[in-house]
Amino acid sequence: MTTTTHRRTTKTAIVLMLVLALLAACSGNEGGDNNATGGVNNGEETNAGAGASNEGGGGAEGEASATIPVDTRDSSELPDWDGKELSLRVWFNQGTGGSFAGARKYTDDLVSDEIARVTGVRLDLENSFDNGGSTTGEVKLGMIAASNDWPDIIINGNELNTLADNDKIYDLTELIPTYMPNLSAKLPPSVESVWSKPYISRDGKIYGIPAGIYNSALPQLYEDIDPAKFPQTSPYGYIFVRDDVLKQIYPDAKSQAEIEALYEKNGQFTKDEVLDVPIRSEDEFFEFLYKLNELAVTENNKQVPVMYLSAGQDNWGLLTTLSGALSGSYSPNGENNYFTYWDKETGRIEWRFLQEEFKERVLRFNKLLRDGVASKEAMVDPYNVFTEKLNNGEYLVAYQNTPDNNMLEQAGKPYRYRKVYLDIPFNYDKYVLPTNFPDTGSRIYIVKDAVSEEDLPQVLRWLDYQLSDAGEKLWYWGPADAGLFTEDADGQRSYTDPELEAQLAYGEAGKKAQEYGLWVNDNSSDDRIHTGLITFMPKGRFDPLNWYPHEKFSPKNATTNFDMARVGTYETNDTNTARFYSQFGLVPEAQEVWKKRANFEDALTKTLVAKDDAEFERLWTAFLTSAENDGFNEAMRQKIDEAFREANAPFMANITN
Repeated sequence: MTTTTHRRTTKTAIVLMLVLALLAACSGNEGGDNNATGGVNNGEETNAGAGASNEGGGGAEGEASATIPVDTRDSSELPDWDGKELSLRVWFNQGTGGSFAGARKYTDDLVSDEIARVTGVRLDLENSFDNGGSTTGEVKLGMIAASNDWPDIIINGNELNTLADNDKIYDLTELIPTYMPNLSAKLPPSVESVWSKPYISRDGKIYGIPAGIYNSALPQLYEDIDPAKFPQTSPYGYIFVRDDVLKQIYPDAKSQAEIEALYEKNGQFTKDEVLDVPIRSEDEFFEFLYKLNELAVTENNKQVPVMYLSAGQDNWGLLTTLSGALSGSYSPNGENNYFTYWDKETGRIEWRFLQEEFKERVLRFNKLLRDGVASKEAMVDPYNVFTEKLNNGEYLVAYQNTPDNNMLEQAGKPYRYRKVYLDIPFNYDKYVLPTNFPDTGSRIYIVKDAVSEEDLPQVLRWLDYQLSDAGEKLWYWGPADAGLFTEDADGQRSYTDPELEAQLAYGEAGKKAQEYGLWVNDNSSDDRIHTGLITFMPKGRFDPLNWYPHEKFSPKNATTNFDMARVGTYETNDTNTARFYSQFGLVPEAQEVWKKRANFEDALTKTLVAKDDAEFERLWTAFLTSAENDGFNEAMRQKIDEAFREANAPFMANITN
């Protein structure tokens, strides 16, 4: 960590690296290892504050307080930081990572400068890093420990136990209430679903600072929040279907253009409007696929496959997301996945892959491949090739992976993909649909070997500022004295720049927000979400998409709002998740088993390509044997079950019949 003592700093560059996690559990790397390491600065002194831009105002007069006042309405109300300037190195850890390398490094923009003006802290982006796209966090952690080259801050990772056991990270239990009043107010200790997470705390001590709280928590934390804008848990899964072929099977189904026109007119949908395709059982779904195949749709004189069984990744999309929707066990966060789930009928955690209904569904998928309904090429295509084909309309049906209709439009295709919800009832008698308790998508650890006790309060103040209301507003609006918005008597803001308004309030393409370093949330490499820290993800309380006085319903937002979670509320169970990988902090041996997931996936994938029923049975037996030998066995099931019961003790009555 580099430090410089100075008086009345001007604004300097700051940015904090982190990623969305709703992903990992609901995407191709669900439950993958989110391990962490890092490196420290070399201790050279630098006067980074000298000569920095003063764009956007100089803040209020007065001396900076030891903490950020909770009642601060706007960042410009806060005085300049008067004291030491810190430059921090960060190791950004998310699975095998790699996103930091290609992301834009925001350093000299309005938002970065304002954060540094208020806190005196910035990041050394040139020397910050992630996992590089190949090395796992566990491997990287060993390398860093061997070199004794520790980071100032670690973002994400499942290494809390190792780091705490070796006294490498600060115990923040007493420090957060003292130096982080804004975080404490937003997430009081009563929000146990956040503070009790094994990557935040253990043995009653807090080591991780939660950030990126999933915005589904907002209606539970704030009474004035409209739940329709922050949808809760829904038991309905969906697929994407090309609308040209969908109408040939279901003539009354809406096209994507009709969905967009309806949203532009009304700004919302009804349940009946969303459930306009009557697929109400697993059998009806498979019948639909075979009917599509009979259409023999061709492009470039080649028949277009109906769907795929592999997207160049693992089997999560097929065997958790789609399989869950078909079996009446769908949950947005994959609680009833193909590893573990809580079975209400047996009253215990079970291995899903051992269940006969699961095996039969895998066999049905295998027969799609044999019958030419599913693509054989997709079984060997890497992810980039798969994505290129999907975005060119080369599958009639998609799941898990969202097709890019903009690319179809640019290519002059006469069709678009649209969401089709599967109206298959959730089996509440057997499966659990957990209530979407507040949870955190990111966590920050502060390393003892790099950040001194003297500097620790300043680092905590820096984090608390970004997690404050003023800090959260800053990401979307900039400071008031920059003049990017007007504010009425009720505190409602409107952009003064039409380009900013079009981009941030109405979701239109643009680059103006990036010029100021504002939050864009379009998942591009130019997006600030790769290099920023915010309280709620992906859209917070002050995101203009949800908080704007001049309401305008853009067709571009139709697909997002064409959502069963926005047209109703559904029965859920108050319980924690029984996911296998969520128990690592309680059962360390489970993480050792998880390292063999590649073997598990490979053996399971082989069953999907069996050439006949006899070979399927042989390969299925081989898969079960491999899983048993790698530790996905009864002994491990019992350990997970026991740990889950203990941790979930307050909620066990809610999930037992």
